[in-house]
Amino acid sequence: MGLAASQARLLTITARKSDCEYRSMAYSHQKIALSRDMNIVSAEYQDSLNKTKLVYDFYGTGDKTTPLSYSLLMKPSKLNDYMPMPLTDSAGRVVLDAKLAAAAEYAGIPQEGFGTTPSSDIRDKFIQGLMKNGVITPAMGNGILGVQYNPSAGLGSIDTIDYVKRTVSYDDFVNNYLNNVEFDFSDLIGNTGGSNLDLYNYANGGSVVKDPGTEASKLTLAQILNGDYALVGTLWDTDKINEFGKGGVVDKVGSSTYWDVLFETMASYLDTTDPYTLAALEYAKNETLKKVECLGTGAAGADPFDISNAAHQWTSGDSGENDVYDEVRNRADDYIGFIYCHNKKGDKGGYNHGYGISITNMTKAYFTYFAQYMEGLASTDYEINNEESQSHFVDDNFAFEIVEGADTSGDSVLIASFYDMLFNQIATKGWTQNDKVDDNEYLQSVLQNGTMFISTIADDNYYYQGNYATNSYIKEVADEEGIAQAEAKYNREKEKINSKENVLDMKMKNLDTEISSLTTEYDTVKSVISKNIEKTFKRYNA
Repeated sequence: MGLAASQARLLTITARKSDCEYRSMAYSHQKIALSRDMNIVSAEYQDSLNKTKLVYDFYGTGDKTTPLSYSLLMKPSKLNDYMPMPLTDSAGRVVLDAKLAAAAEYAGIPQEGFGTTPSSDIRDKFIQGLMKNGVITPAMGNGILGVQYNPSAGLGSIDTIDYVKRTVSYDDFVNNYLNNVEFDFSDLIGNTGGSNLDLYNYANGGSVVKDPGTEASKLTLAQILNGDYALVGTLWDTDKINEFGKGGVVDKVGSSTYWDVLFETMASYLDTTDPYTLAALEYAKNETLKKVECLGTGAAGADPFDISNAAHQWTSGDSGENDVYDEVRNRADDYIGFIYCHNKKGDKGGYNHGYGISITNMTKAYFTYFAQYMEGLASTDYEINNEESQSHFVDDNFAFEIVEGADTSGDSVLIASFYDMLFNQIATKGWTQNDKVDDNEYLQSVLQNGTMFISTIADDNYYYQGNYATNSYIKEVADEEGIAQAEAKYNREKEKINSKENVLDMKMKNLDTEISSLTTEYDTVKSVISKNIEKTFKRYNA
């Protein structure tokens, strides 16, 4: 090899060797970074092994499945024995979420509190605020308002009020107890988006309520049960999903608050502390909703909504809107559940499919389902079929056992007492709003770091603020689920890091082999150059 060629080769080897050494150093730095990542992952995993969570164990059974939540502290239930456990800040003020805070503002309670209990009018405004914001239902709110305000509740007293039971006939129940429960059908009649529904009264030759927001659209439960009312109309939306099912008329009627009013009113007059009565109410509710709601799944390849649970459905001829409307109106009060008329003309670009449901029949059916369950489903004479003529509604042969006095629902005094105690704490100690307290993780963190506290009632019937650890219902336990999740994350990250390290090790090994080879070649070429120089000097020195 010539001297010049050898020198050129030596420079190439040197550059290549330097590049390999640089890449090897870079890979080494990457391994160091992976080691740091592994240390972080390991530290996080070690921290998770000490992770705990707050659970609510009212019955003292060692249950670890019920996480502590704001609603468990601030909403009445059997799980808190209808005793509020107000969440409070370091100043002793009650911490309210957005809805409770809105009720306090509606009642005119200043954030610093009154320092004493105010008038019953302000308490009633607070309850109305809870109703207004959806914290409690209208039926529950009216039940609370029917109980006398106790200004000493949670301030030295937890008095309750007795009630008495009375057995009444169906007619007595309807005419003497349901005549003041009113519902406005305005949201269901008129243009409801995809349909035009009327409230139709079959009595006295028939009359129609088409305009929402009028007195005619408001009916009491007694009027509905003693009358013959139905929602009838035509469906003009060309989209079949909207014309009948989800977002359309069935969904609209099925999700109406009328059913909630009906269910809650019934429950408000019964002894809901009795499990069998509760089961009967649940059965009646479920069976009623089956009749008024569309049960389709909207599965791919199938009709968007299954109307097989319609009490009656048929196909009309090439009819106009008025013809379809008349057909539905003439049949609606003969069935229990919704009826549907498919108009062939609708397939030719028209709309005008028909829908109808007898509100009177469905309300009677609800009472009948309740009576069926109370008598025993296998032995009752009452019967509900799709057709009214083949059904046997509840009558005076069935006796309703209702509760009277201050308590009208079995739990209403307890619920009223709960909100009286909560109201008194807010009114006397003040309040502050925190929109994050409904987040269980946030609630746990502020309790554990001592930012917030829980006030509980003592033997003297006064509330005292304390640490969550002093509350007998709240337990701090190992967060086994969180630990398991952390372990799974640790194993995943460890696998990723190990895989990256193995790749880097292989690359570094290949580079070491190449560097060794380049070093040997470097030494050989350098030796050749040295010998060439030596020969050259000897030649000219000869």
